[in-house]
Amino acid sequence: MSGPDASSAATGLQRPSALPPVSDADLDRGARELIDTCLAVGASDRVLVLADEATLGLAERIVAAATRVAADARLHLVPGLDDDYPAAFAEIERAITGHRPTVTAFAARDGDDRLAWDERFWALLDAVGARHAQLTALDRPSLGIGLAADYREVARFSELVRDRLGGGTTAEVRNALGTEIRFTLDPDRPWTAFTGLYHAPGEGGRLPQGEVFCSPIGADGVIAASVLGYPFNASTGLLADPVRFEVRGGRLVGLEHPDAELAARLRAWFDRDEHAGRIGEFAVGTNRACTALSGNLLFDENVPGCHIALGHPFGDYTGAHWHSEVHVDLVVERPTITVDGAPLLVDGRYPDPLPADWSPE
Repeated sequence: MSGPDASSAATGLQRPSALPPVSDADLDRGARELIDTCLAVGASDRVLVLADEATLGLAERIVAAATRVAADARLHLVPGLDDDYPAAFAEIERAITGHRPTVTAFAARDGDDRLAWDERFWALLDAVGARHAQLTALDRPSLGIGLAADYREVARFSELVRDRLGGGTTAEVRNALGTEIRFTLDPDRPWTAFTGLYHAPGEGGRLPQGEVFCSPIGADGVIAASVLGYPFNASTGLLADPVRFEVRGGRLVGLEHPDAELAARLRAWFDRDEHAGRIGEFAVGTNRACTALSGNLLFDENVPGCHIALGHPFGDYTGAHWHSEVHVDLVVERPTITVDGAPLLVDGRYPDPLPADWSPE
C-alpha cells in the first residue's frame, strides 16, 4: 500500500515518550527472547535477518543471539523500501530464495508498511517454510522493552484476556484526552489473541506482540488518537495533540487536528474506498512490559490500553467479511475500558489478578 510522503509532517507535531532508557543489556535480552522463545530457534535452523543501515546495529544483536543456538545465522542488508520498493523487494526475494532460511526476521524501515501487505512476500516465506518475525523499523524500545518481556507470560495473559472477553456485548473506552466511545459487540464473533509465539513452519507476524482483538458491529463516539498507524506513523510519531475522530453508526463522520495539513491527509486517506472509514478492529494491548507509548506503532499496539482500526477487518480472524484497502490503527493512550459495565483496564492498567468474569460490581 502506498501512502503520503513521510517527510511532509512537521517535527513539532511530536512529543517525547515517557519510556525508561534502554540499556545494551536490555537489547541483548530482547534479542535472546526473540530467538529462543518467540521463534524457538534450534541448532538445525538457518536464520536470515533483513535490515537496512538505520537498523543495522540492532539487527546485529539478533544475529549474535541466533548464532548462540543455530549453526547458520546471517545478516543481509537491503536497500531502503521507502526509496525504491521494487528494487528492495527484488533484493529481499534474492536473499530468501538464495539462502532458503527456516527462520526470517525483517527489521528494516518501511514507512508505508508495504512489505507486510505484499502477498508475494508471504508466498516467498511459505515456499521455504520459514517462521517469521516482522520487526518493521525496529528501534531500541521495541527490542529492549517490548521483546525483552517473558513471552510465555505474554501468551498466557493474552489468552486469559481473550477468554474473559468472549461473549461480551458492549465495551466503552474513555481517556483524559477526550476519547469517549461505545462499541456494540457480537458475542458470536471471535476474539483472537496474538501471542508472538511463532514455532511452526509458515507461522509469523509482527513483533513485539501482545494483543487481543475483535471486529465490533457498531460504534458511536470520539476517539482521541495519540499514535496513528501506517502509513502515517513514521511521520507523526507520538502526537503532542491527539487527532479526534468522530464515529457514528460505526463509521467515521469527522476528524479534527490543529495541524491542517495532517487533517487533510487523513481525510483523503479515509475517503479511498467505501469501507476505509468503517470501524474494522477493536483491540486491547496485553504486553505488560510495555508501560508507555513510544510513537512507534510496532511497539504501541501492545501497550496495555487499546487501538481501534479504521478499514479492513481481517475477516479470517474476526468474522467480519467486508474489504477495504485501508487499515489504520488509532492508539488510545491510558484508557479506561469497561466490558458489559465491568472494568477491564483503569487508566491503562489491568487489575491484578484479572477478575474471574466481567460481571459489574
